[in-house]
Amino acid sequence: MKVSQTGCVVLAGLLILAMNAAGCGSSAKLMSGLSIEELKPVPGVLPNARLIRGTVRGFSGDRVEVDTGERIPRYLSLEAGGDEGRGLQVGGVVEIMVNDRDEIVAYQRPADQSPTKIFRGSLGRVFNPQKERVTIRLDTGRDVGFYARTVAMEKLAALEVGETADFAVDRAYLLVDVVSLGKPRELTFGSSSRAPQRRVEGAFVTIGDGRMRLRMTLDDIQSFPVRPLLQPAIEQLDPNESVAIFLDGQGHVIDMVRVGRR
Repeated sequence: MKVSQTGCVVLAGLLILAMNAAGCGSSAKLMSGLSIEELKPVPGVLPNARLIRGTVRGFSGDRVEVDTGERIPRYLSLEAGGDEGRGLQVGGVVEIMVNDRDEIVAYQRPADQSPTKIFRGSLGRVFNPQKERVTIRLDTGRDVGFYARTVAMEKLAALEVGETADFAVDRAYLLVDVVSLGKPRELTFGSSSRAPQRRVEGAFVTIGDGRMRLRMTLDDIQSFPVRPLLQPAIEQLDPNESVAIFLDGQGHVIDMVRVGRR
């Protein structure tokens, strides 16, 4: 059976499109052999981040100008947005995620889920910003390599090896933001990995989906995973009740005490 040169070109083009749709970029190659069940990314927004809405006003090269109602417009990168960027149109609405430094970390067209997914891990090796690759150790003990976007590099460089944190990845599974859960501490000989490692105080907000939320300051609410045996006790707390929680080596709440008002 003979195939024309035009047919070969069409088939090659379709193959390239299929590979792109399957996520065959550099970030996906680093994820080879890693199941979503093992990574356990959860759609969400880190406690230090926020979502703002705006309207697309125009395009200039790779830049998208967005009016968010702020004093000056926001500018998005089409390259960083991938399919989301290519789908933007003048007059269309876009959701922008910014970190605690008011830097853009991700964006999307309006959707039911946030533009980032979050997972918990610890820094596996010292991060070198010049190489752009960071090694994260999952709760399973497996080390996984990710590429990081420029906006997250300074925060990643500030982490210590073994430091537990919540990491945010965009749709391309590139690291875009990180929130540290505390510096690592050496376990004493014979101690359990679930032994309390850090004490945190705050006002109880709510508990759900295996995570409790504490208000640390007026505008800072943080979320912590809770070991199953402790969940019934936490569910008995009153809203705004002051508590101290104790986190184990994996950053899970393993103990809790009520704190009297000062």
